[in-house]
Amino acid sequence: MLNNMNLEYKEKIKKFNEITKNKLNKSYKTMEDFINSENYYRYIHEDKIFNDEELQFFNELNLLEIYKYLAVEQVKSYEDINILETVEKDIKAYGLSGKAKEIAKKRYEILDKRFKQIKEDGDYKSLFFLGSPYRTYSLLFQDILSECIYEIMILVVLITSYLINYEFDNKTSLLVYSTKRGRNNDRDKLAVCLLSSFIISLIILGVTLLAYFITFDYSNILNIPLNSAFNWENIMPIINIFGHTFINQLMLSILIVIVCMLIFTAITFVISKLLKNSYIVFFIFLIIFGINLSVSTFVSKSSPIIMHLGYDVFNLAIRPGSWFTSKIPFIANKYYELITIVVWGCMCMLSLMFVIKRFKKEDIN
Repeated sequence: MLNNMNLEYKEKIKKFNEITKNKLNKSYKTMEDFINSENYYRYIHEDKIFNDEELQFFNELNLLEIYKYLAVEQVKSYEDINILETVEKDIKAYGLSGKAKEIAKKRYEILDKRFKQIKEDGDYKSLFFLGSPYRTYSLLFQDILSECIYEIMILVVLITSYLINYEFDNKTSLLVYSTKRGRNNDRDKLAVCLLSSFIISLIILGVTLLAYFITFDYSNILNIPLNSAFNWENIMPIINIFGHTFINQLMLSILIVIVCMLIFTAITFVISKLLKNSYIVFFIFLIIFGINLSVSTFVSKSSPIIMHLGYDVFNLAIRPGSWFTSKIPFIANKYYELITIVVWGCMCMLSLMFVIKRFKKEDIN
C-alpha cells in the first residue's frame, strides 16, 4: 500500500510542479513547502491564480502527502502501545482502590490480550480517516447518534404517556373502561406505542444519517476495520472488541438505538399505568433516567459494586460511541450490550404483563 502511495505521490508532485512552474515560475519539493510559502494566501485567495480543478488537485495531493508521511509513524506508534503500562495511571485517575482496584487490574489484563490479538491480525494497518484532526468516529457514533437518541427518547416518552393516559387526562376513563372492550385496549395501545417508537426511530435516524452521508463520503471505507491505527482520536486508540468494520458498527448501532427506544417505550407504558397522568409520567421518567446515570457517584470507589454498575439501558443509550469498544476498567464483558438489552428487555416484558393484568382488576373510581 505504501509503495503504491509513494508512486502515486511522485506522479502527482511532478504534475503539481508543472502547474506551479507554468503559473508562478516556481517549483516546490513538497506540498507542505507550497502551503507554508510566504505568498500562498495571495496565490490562492487574492490573485486566484489557480482554477477550481487545480485547487481540488492541490487538496488531494496535500491529503496524500499527509498520509504518506504519517502512515509509518502512526502504525509504529500503535505497535508501541503497551496497555499494561497505563494501568496504575488510569486507576489513579478514576480514584479506584481496594477490591475495585484489583478487579480493574484483571480487566486491563483481559484488554491487553485483545489488543495483542488486534496487532497479530493486522487490522490496525488499514487506512481510515485520520482520527486526531477529523474525529469522524466521535462525530458520527457519539455526537450525532447521541443527539438522535435524545430526540427520539423525548418523543417516545411523550407519545406513549399521552396515548396510554388519554382517557384519564380527558376525564373519560369511567365511560371508556366500563365497556366490555375498554380494559382490553391496553394491548392494542402497547402495540401502537411500540410501532410508533419504531417508526419515529427510523425517520429521525434515516433523515439525520442521510444528511450526514451526503455531506461526508464514506463509500471507500465501508469495509475498513475500526481498529485502524488512523482511527485514533484520544490518548488511547479506539479498541473495537469484535473488530467490526465501519458498516458493521453502523448497522449494529442503529439496531441498538431502535431496541433501546422500544425498551424506553415499555418503561413509559409501565409508569403510565401506575400513575395515570401523562405530565407526571414524563418527569418521573426523567428522574429515573437521572438516578441511573448518577448512582455510581454515591458508591465507594473501593467497593467492588462500582465495577459492576453500568449494566442498565440508560447508561447504554447515552454512550453510543463506546458500543462494542473497550470500556475498561468499569466494563470488561465483551457481550455487555447484548446482556444489558436482554436483561432489561425481559424485565420490561414481565413488568408489562404485571401492569396489564393488574389494570384489569383495578378500581378506577
